[in-house]
Amino acid sequence: MDKRLLDEDEVMQICFVTDDVVKSAQWFSDLTGKPVPEEGKAAEPDEAQAIYNGKPASVGCRIMMFKFGNIDVEFLQPGPEKSAWRDLLEEKGPGCHHIAFRTRNLTKRDAYLEGKGHRLLQRGEFDGGHGRYAYYDTVKDLGVMVELLEFDKDKEAQPQGDRHSAD
Repeated sequence: MDKRLLDEDEVMQICFVTDDVVKSAQWFSDLTGKPVPEEGKAAEPDEAQAIYNGKPASVGCRIMMFKFGNIDVEFLQPGPEKSAWRDLLEEKGPGCHHIAFRTRNLTKRDAYLEGKGHRLLQRGEFDGGHGRYAYYDTVKDLGVMVELLEFDKDKEAQPQGDRHSAD
């Protein structure tokens, strides 16, 4: 498999931003027959160590994730602060925000995407501290952002001082 971006031959997640995560999740539950999932949230600011547009940021969101056999469907309601989530919601309204791919080397994939002109918009650690996420500006070309998800349990060794490490 050509590994320009992919470590696995699958899309891990598709995410929709919404003004009301509970209402959207209930609608999706009614549509699919899947039970409404428990609500989650972004990591607290100290744990998240989020970066938005190149600067430290305190960003928050509410999340409800539907698990399917082949993909997760996420509904995300951004907090009021500026974020990659809030930006797209204000710009386009509710709808598809990103597709996510799992990676074992965020540093390598970051260099690849940025080399293609897809700027890193936001990154941070997951709630629970077991990995990190990064959003890239692919909206002009794809209509949505690309998210990379790196989990500590299967992360490749990366150079010390890496800006994506879980120090």
